[in-house]
Amino acid sequence: MESAGTIEGWAFDAEAPLEPLTIAIVDDKARELGWGLAHLYREDLAAAGFAAGWCGFSVKSATAVSRLTERALTLLDRKTGTKIIRRYPVPCAPGPDAALTTIPELVASDPTMAASIFQLKGCDEMFARYVQLHGADAWVEAAYAYLLGRPVDASGLKFYGKQIREKILSPFQLLATVTESEEFKSRPRLLAAPNSAAFPFR
Repeated sequence: MESAGTIEGWAFDAEAPLEPLTIAIVDDKARELGWGLAHLYREDLAAAGFAAGWCGFSVKSATAVSRLTERALTLLDRKTGTKIIRRYPVPCAPGPDAALTTIPELVASDPTMAASIFQLKGCDEMFARYVQLHGADAWVEAAYAYLLGRPVDASGLKFYGKQIREKILSPFQLLATVTESEEFKSRPRLLAAPNSAAFPFR
């Protein structure tokens, strides 16, 4: 029996790029083939500046993908019914689904978690807005809570607050610096992704 496979792509709302779209794929007879959230991280999208990279999707198809190559498919915003794009023909890459077998693989597959601090590199504009609205000290306090799970100590607040105010470090560089600390490395934490409600810098 042929596996149905997955349909992959990306989509985001330019007015709210980190609010994941609920997308649907329909065929030329308006039959829904699959739907899901466009909230997966993709490095190529981050490099292109699309939603800081957090707008990919991979949804199970209700029909074998090999049978879809001769059909026009339409990507919709499922909540509003708005057409995003129509493609014909649709590129198809056969291959078995990869099995997730280790804890790191399972964590990395969770779209609400950042697998690496460098998946936040495209969030500079969001981080700068946070600093502008709340101040450098508030940024440092939030960064410590996010990365280390504890309040910032007075010396760390004074040192890093000055670094941010004087633009010696960018907000992202501060996050990267803290993840290089022995404290972070000794007890690494699961970090909420930018498209998660638990992300503190939105």
